Amino acid sequence: MNKFLYFIIVICFLDLFIQLPIITPFALSLGADEYAAGIIVAIYSLFNIVGNIFGGFFSDKLGRKNMLLLGMGLQIFILLLYTVVPTVGLLIVIRVIHGFSSGLLTPAAFSLVADISRRSAIGKSMALTGVSIGVAAVLGPALGGIISSQASYQMVYLVMSGIFVFGILLILLTVNESTTVKSREEHYTTNFGEIIIRPSLIVAYISAFTLMVSNGSLAFGLPLKVAEVGLSDQSTGAMLSVFGITAIVIFASPLNRIYTDYSPVSLVSFGVLIVGFSMMALHIVPTALLIYLVMILYGIGFSLIFPSMNKIIGQNTEIYERGKANGIFYSFFSLGSVAGAYLSGIFATYFTTPFLFIGMILIILLSGIQYAHKKSGV
Repeated sequence: MNKFLYFIIVICFLDLFIQLPIITPFALSLGADEYAAGIIVAIYSLFNIVGNIFGGFFSDKLGRKNMLLLGMGLQIFILLLYTVVPTVGLLIVIRVIHGFSSGLLTPAAFSLVADISRRSAIGKSMALTGVSIGVAAVLGPALGGIISSQASYQMVYLVMSGIFVFGILLILLTVNESTTVKSREEHYTTNFGEIIIRPSLIVAYISAFTLMVSNGSLAFGLPLKVAEVGLSDQSTGAMLSVFGITAIVIFASPLNRIYTDYSPVSLVSFGVLIVGFSMMALHIVPTALLIYLVMILYGIGFSLIFPSMNKIIGQNTEIYERGKANGIFYSFFSLGSVAGAYLSGIFATYFTTPFLFIGMILIILLSGIQYAHKKSGV
């Protein structure tokens, strides 16, 4: 397995996480009101879905390496535009293109990991991609906050464009194309419709949507829970770090043997059950200590789901269609995050925190995973 590929995945996801602490204040600094700032934040995820679909299709047609190079090249151009954007209207346009170009990368990167992994070791490889995403999630917000406070918001995007230049060099020097001329010619033999309705893959799509509904709910609702128990805003970041660190420990330690030893559907199902229970527990726990314990439990559930659902994609696709499948899969990721935040906003309006009802929705979605798995006959 090419270890440099994990560094490339860190770079791909660093683009998302480095913006988290700065995009809203950056929009406000250009004169946006809160409503416009919300659109500026959300529109990135919306067009990320479109980019996922295109990135998946063209990674099958043109090859994973070419798609990564094209996506990173576009990223450099778009990131540099942030440094000179003068108005809110142009910032929205840049966010649209940025969301699209960012979405091109993920299906190509994860298809490449699955392509070059031994079939029996896909789960472990995907666990290590989880470590890469975890590293990006820890480093990104810290870098964004530090650079913007010491220099400017524009400097964050300038630094990130430089990191993508390094990423292109890394790809050129270390990555070999995993697809073949034959597989690229055969990519048209499976269309999106066939991949969308394949029962074995539907298990992964519902799993991705389910996981990100819970994640979107956490992003929206955890600050409300923190305020409810009388803690400062800083505690939210610490609690999210606890869940991330828990998942990384499982991904990177000998515990990652579970992804080889157990069925991915069993691990996903158990993980969704744990995450659903965690959501419900968050609704009722009254103290900071118990919230931290629940976040550890959530991290365990997350760690069971993430590599396993990626393994399902890898094991149930051929090389000439894997990009398209990953494109659809990561579209459900983005869609779940948006849905989780939106539903949480509705539930929080009436019930202070949204977690009890989000937990119930996760259990309902778990039944959908079980039904799709039964229909697949795998």
